[in-house]
Amino acid sequence: MPLTFLGQPLRSATAWRIALVLAAVLGLHSCALYEVAAGLDTLKPEDTTQTTLTVALIAPPPLPPEAAPTPAPTRPPRPRSQAAPSLPAPAPPPPLPPPREVEPEPPPSTPPPVVEPAPSPPVVEEPRLPPGVNDLPKTGRIAYRTTYTRMRGIRALTFVDWNVDPARGRYELWLRTVDPAGLLDLKSSGSLQPFGIAPEKYVERIDIANRELRAEFDWTSRVASFAGRGAVPPAGFVEGVQDPLSLQFHVPLLAQAYPWRFTPGAEVTFQVGRRGIESYVFRVEAYEAVRIGEREVRALKLERPRTPTSSRKVEIWMAPQYQWLPVRLRYTDTNDEVWDSVLAALPGEEQPRDPRELEREVIKP
Repeated sequence: MPLTFLGQPLRSATAWRIALVLAAVLGLHSCALYEVAAGLDTLKPEDTTQTTLTVALIAPPPLPPEAAPTPAPTRPPRPRSQAAPSLPAPAPPPPLPPPREVEPEPPPSTPPPVVEPAPSPPVVEEPRLPPGVNDLPKTGRIAYRTTYTRMRGIRALTFVDWNVDPARGRYELWLRTVDPAGLLDLKSSGSLQPFGIAPEKYVERIDIANRELRAEFDWTSRVASFAGRGAVPPAGFVEGVQDPLSLQFHVPLLAQAYPWRFTPGAEVTFQVGRRGIESYVFRVEAYEAVRIGEREVRALKLERPRTPTSSRKVEIWMAPQYQWLPVRLRYTDTNDEVWDSVLAALPGEEQPRDPRELEREVIKP
């Protein structure tokens, strides 16, 4: 079988060379191992001839102080050639404008205190008055001579006082007999409206009969309430309602404002509240002469006839030449008793005086 080395076949001569080299290497290694083993045998612990050496480390000498660094030599400037043109010096920069003075901002002003405007006074709307009311005296009195069939032979003196306040749109009326006193006492108060008089409270007293009637008119709800003998439950009413006393002034106001409505043959209708709400339908009759003192006055007669549905008959005579003032009034009740009042003196004439006032006067000698 041929010899191989590392997978390659070897020739005979080459194989012998390799064998000799290997033999020499083994011999050298054997000699070295022997010498090492002989030296180790001489080192025994119990050998007193061996001494231990103490070795001390010597500190290195201190470093010399650092020398200051030597500055680098300054290179002299290189001389320029005289022939070489020099660059022009740069122009100096233009001077900067002086800084603009900044005005200091004013300190924030304190805003003025907010003053709330004073509330404006409430606007008071002027009352709308009925036509012709400004032509009447604001206060006044008219006198009538009154007869009553139940008291024959007595001719009483009756005063009608009025007070009109156009600024407030209010009125007050007071009718009373004063000689003798206590026969009749009527009061009416309320407001003035564009349509005329708007009563709010009516009181009727007759002392000789020990009778009192009341009527109150609520214009917000348009309901009237009544009190007294024969009074009915509350009832509704319409614009233009009157009481027996305010009617005597309301009709003349309408006649002044609308005379064409008071021509003979026409009819004028009102609601009147006394014991209840009644409908007063007046028929315009004709002009008649009414005697007042020594004079006769031409007056237009209005009549409300008594019917099964009406409680009493009412007759009114108005004189156009005296602002349609009632110069005569006559009432006939269900018992056929009659109140008849005739004007005692014309406007501008001396009016009768209250006998009670005469008694209070001090008569000087």
